[in-house]
Amino acid sequence: MRTHVHIRRAVDKFGQVDTPKTAESIASLPLIDQVRVPLEPWRRQSKRPKEGWVFGSWNATPVDLHTLAARVLRPHLEGGDCVRCDRNLEKSSVRWKGFHAGRRGACTAVAQALIRHRSMTTTLNVYKKQITPQAFKDGMRLLEAAAKTKKA
Repeated sequence: MRTHVHIRRAVDKFGQVDTPKTAESIASLPLIDQVRVPLEPWRRQSKRPKEGWVFGSWNATPVDLHTLAARVLRPHLEGGDCVRCDRNLEKSSVRWKGFHAGRRGACTAVAQALIRHRSMTTTLNVYKKQITPQAFKDGMRLLEAAAKTKKA
């Protein structure tokens, strides 16, 4: 069972593959169960590759995440036709806020360890977002409710 994703390459917005910008960006990131468990069926379906892109395209290049979001993720959340499962889907109660929102949320939670900026100042300047105590309590209640719903 794989418990880490190993970051060795980077892809820019034009699809060019190169090494990451800094040495600190090359790392092995731990996967929490909420990420690892859903990835396991995908890994089995992909014949358990030992290297390569987690989400590769048919021609062994990295998948364009913006296209993936538009054609697969958004239909699952907002309703509509998913090209991957070839069916029309009902609207979900989950709202899509984009990949950057996910990165920002993860960074706020585990800043330096996950993002690996050379300077914590960069992390704080770019990603730190003040939340009120009530917003934190509400967020924790939503997380707890979502975890209970998934276990049931």
